[in-house]
This record gives sequence, C-alpha cells and structure tokens, in this order.
Amino acid sequence: MIEYPHILSSSKAPRENCIAFQKIDGSNIRIKYTQKRGFHLFGSRTQLIDATHPHLGAVVDIFNNQFNEPLTKIVKDNWPNEREVIVYGEFYGLQSFAGMHVPEDPKFFVLFDVLVGHKNRKFVNPKEFIKLFGHLRIPAIIYDGNLNDQFIQDVREDKYCLNEGVVCKGTSPSGAFRGGMWMCKIKTQQYLDRLKAKFGEEGVKKYGE
Repeated sequence: MIEYPHILSSSKAPRENCIAFQKIDGSNIRIKYTQKRGFHLFGSRTQLIDATHPHLGAVVDIFNNQFNEPLTKIVKDNWPNEREVIVYGEFYGLQSFAGMHVPEDPKFFVLFDVLVGHKNRKFVNPKEFIKLFGHLRIPAIIYDGNLNDQFIQDVREDKYCLNEGVVCKGTSPSGAFRGGMWMCKIKTQQYLDRLKAKFGEEGVKKYGE
C-alpha cells in the first residue's frame, strides 16, 4: 500500500495557486479500497496495522463506523472502474503532540487526501476533494490563493490560530510531483518552539518542516 509522499518545505514549494488546509497534529493513517474487498487494509505511515495495534488500533472502528459507508459510495459513484483507491487521514486526540497520544483522550479521524488508481495514480485535486468529501470530517480550509511570503509569515506568526500549521496543495496538476500534485507544509513558530523544548534540535528536524 502506497505511503503518503514526503511534503516539501515552504521554501521549496512553487509560488502558485494553492488551497491551504489546517494541519492536524496526530498520526498519518492510510486505508486501501479495492473493488472486491472495499476498504479493508489499514496502515500507519510506515507499517500495516489492525484493531489490535496498541496505539493506533482504535482508528479501525472509528473509520468503519463514520467513514466506510459514505466513502464507499463516493468511490463507486466517481471511480467505478478503478482497481484501487487509497484514502489518507490523521488519527488524533485533543492532547496529541508530534504523533504521541494520551490513552484516555477521545480520538478522532480526519480525511485529508485521496489517491486514485493502480498504475497511473493521481491525488484528487483539492477543489474536487472539497466538493466530494467536504460533508465528511476534513481539515479546515485556511487559505485559497497564491502561495507567497506574506501568507507563509502569517502562518508562522500564528495569525490563523492554528495548533500546528497548514498543508498547502497546488490546484493545477503537475507531473513533476508524485500523485500529480505539489504539497508543502508550514508550521507555526510556536509549534516549532514546542518541538525544540521537548525534543531538542533533532525533534525540530524530524517533526518540523
């Protein structure tokens, strides 16, 4: 099952039109759909998981109870002939930080991307993503416009009142990037400072931009 691609830092991203979504602080989760078995295979960013996983297993029931049925309908309505679809989301609690979760904290799942196809895989364009999946739990839309230094600075200074930051996604297809879409992340300075205080410089390198 395809892992979610590495996301650029804002300094390396194209200065083009994008939609910026709130970045949720949690664990990256992927779920695979096939025509024969529906949504059946779960994974974190690095490994396959199931309901018995000690830290992430709860996402299986959350997804099946809240997302499986509506997502299956969307897939069948829009890509009935595609061999597979992979959806990506964030598993988190209100006290989650840098992929660490508090056991007693209520957990949630938010859908943030959909990859369609088997060989010529493409991410759903962010505008289409909002249209098709906006009635489900998706990240808040923070900005729609050209990626520029002012917006990057505004996010860095937390003018949008974000916990972690944003992920910007290009609205024009680009064959230069995996899945046909460029993405970049911008973290707030406050979040970067929290990382440094807890994990030192290595934590900033690992969980920052």
